[in-house]
Amino acid sequence: MATYHSVLNSKKKNIVISGEALKFIAALMMTAYYFAVVIIQNGKLYGYVDEYYQMAIATEEGARWLKLFDFLISFRHFSFPFFAFLLVEGFINTSNFWRYFLRVFIFALISEVPFDLCMFNRTYNWELQNPMFTLALSLLVMHFMYKWRKNIGLKWLSVIAGAGIAYLANFQYGLMGVLSISLMYNFHKEKILQIGSGVLVTALCSVSSYFLPVLCFIPIWFYDGYRGRFNMKWFYYIYYPLHLTVFYMMIYIGAMITV
Repeated sequence: MATYHSVLNSKKKNIVISGEALKFIAALMMTAYYFAVVIIQNGKLYGYVDEYYQMAIATEEGARWLKLFDFLISFRHFSFPFFAFLLVEGFINTSNFWRYFLRVFIFALISEVPFDLCMFNRTYNWELQNPMFTLALSLLVMHFMYKWRKNIGLKWLSVIAGAGIAYLANFQYGLMGVLSISLMYNFHKEKILQIGSGVLVTALCSVSSYFLPVLCFIPIWFYDGYRGRFNMKWFYYIYYPLHLTVFYMMIYIGAMITV
């Protein structure tokens, strides 16, 4: 759904980007990141075992793979701003919050085993939980921010509590992810402040990437408020655990063949 202001702004700019286009860009960057971690680091470079990893990167071929890994790994910081912004839009426009929350939370649960297999070669690991838990938790935070919008203390206490839970539970993007989403929701009626808060948090999280992920907010700025021609909502939910499963099966089968 588009607001009057979003349509007016899109007409002024003459450059518009739909929600589906933002999701597609985010999915590409997310895929590049997991390809780097799973296929290159944990597959080609035997990253699950440090001894083998050190031997692999010492070879000429391993050094080439490592260079590609170093390039692709930065896309971890590029994908999240898109998903964070779109989550805020989804929360604002949803007609049924609890159905929306349960959908995200259920897919977070479904994705955890593929995520842990890809990252740690274990069916479950407490060191890091998949980022869909961060998105689900952030939905709850926004729910309470709206519920307590007239009570500043409780409103921001919900943000602090959510950020603390994300940190203690080791959710990927955790504390800063919840903070980014909360700020973009808080300023969603003022586009400059909304984008500015997202840029600030993203910059703080991407020092190692030379602040380049803040460029994600350029296409976000041109978002026109519309979902897009094709309703591919379920595709992106399914794609996350599916592409992790495919990547893990690729390195698992590859390892079986080489034995």
